[in-house]
Amino acid sequence: MSSVGLTRIRLEGVEIFPAQTEGSDNVFNNAPFRLAKARWVADEEAHSCVVCTNKFNQIRRKHHCRQCGLVLCSKCCKEKVPLPQLGFDEPERVCDACLPVAELITKSRSTMANFQGEAAAGLSELTLNINDLKKVVELGGLQTLIYLCTKPNEQLRQACASGLHTLATHQPLLSILADAGAIKAVCSLLSTANENQEQLLIDGISILMIFCKSPGLKAKVVSDGAMQPILNVCSMRVSSAIALIAMQMLNLVTEDEGSHAAIIENDKSALPKLLSLTISPDEQMQEGVLKTLARLSMGTDWHRHRIIQEDFSSSKCLVKVLKNRPKNIQVLVNATCLIANLATCEQDQNSMTDYMDCVCQLLVEFKAKQEILTHVIRALANFAKFPPHSYRLGQHLPSIVSICLKSTNKEVHTNGLRTILYMLNHSTGVTLSQLMRDGATEVFTALASTPGIIDGIQRTLQQQVPERCSPS
Repeated sequence: MSSVGLTRIRLEGVEIFPAQTEGSDNVFNNAPFRLAKARWVADEEAHSCVVCTNKFNQIRRKHHCRQCGLVLCSKCCKEKVPLPQLGFDEPERVCDACLPVAELITKSRSTMANFQGEAAAGLSELTLNINDLKKVVELGGLQTLIYLCTKPNEQLRQACASGLHTLATHQPLLSILADAGAIKAVCSLLSTANENQEQLLIDGISILMIFCKSPGLKAKVVSDGAMQPILNVCSMRVSSAIALIAMQMLNLVTEDEGSHAAIIENDKSALPKLLSLTISPDEQMQEGVLKTLARLSMGTDWHRHRIIQEDFSSSKCLVKVLKNRPKNIQVLVNATCLIANLATCEQDQNSMTDYMDCVCQLLVEFKAKQEILTHVIRALANFAKFPPHSYRLGQHLPSIVSICLKSTNKEVHTNGLRTILYMLNHSTGVTLSQLMRDGATEVFTALASTPGIIDGIQRTLQQQVPERCSPS
């Protein structure tokens, strides 16, 4: 194919020139597309057939392939087929090398569903062989598979998903696929798939995961609408394997903080869907979705506020999670991590009393589980920072002292001290009264043994009174 005006890529060690479209690259939103015609190689530049390598003479005449623009002999370029993808509705010469792919792309333009199905199945099969795959990419088969995703036939859509999955495994093609609308096409496939189409679901989610792992494309996966179909898959009655890769996909997306705004602010149904999945009977699903929400809670105060608001509107799913005792301890680890993050949101403190009460119950019950205790006491320290909660925490002060201040775990010990200091600041009398009965020794010991605290107190005191002064 003529290389003029085309983008060159290296695919499996060979340089090729992927097909380009006239107008927009996005063929999913602009179907049916038209391919840009290849520049014909000039007759004087061709001395032998590019397929059979026989030299041209007065008997062996030169013929141009309308698909690739190369010069071939009549034996290697004898077939004629319509090429509507290039704007040729009447049969035109096509060389033997281009014929298999060109015929399939032509069939894709038919109004007959069986021809469209043949095109999807044929192109998908050709992607499995690297030499055929190169032709698929050069002649517009990639765009055709995306275009065919708009068709309703179930088997056709499965074939498209399979072909696009194979193409996506070749890293040089990812940006071309993304520009051509592959992400939106896959989202469309997933949005209309049912629980029985397991292979399509696996292929579709796997494609999106590949895009997410490619630098610079994770944000496009979110902006092109991947969250809702993935959430839909999570709520289907599918196999545990499919549910698992769907959750892996969610967690992969939320690793990038740049995706958080798109999920929380732009997709109004994403948060309610996520929260509803926290009370799924599948504890593996609970674990994954709580991990996703915990990641989202690492963003701005506004993001935490939105999560709390939506949870309140969803009948406090997170409270239900905390009150249950799942066999999978990681569910509670992720839930308490999420609550501890949400507890830093100042404007919603009055709405989170139930959260705090649930966390307080976990303090004693799971004092031997360090992975849970670490987040539980962090949550209490964050709650204690705000006056409304310090008084309520007073009844739990003995447990905080005995469990946390005596802990050898640095995080638990330090957050326990944070909790008590906040309580002393906001409810001094009640807290002191309880500490004098039991716990003062532990508090002073903790203060003295925590690096920097005594020095910090001394610096603050020195700001109040001078070290040196003249006699009055």
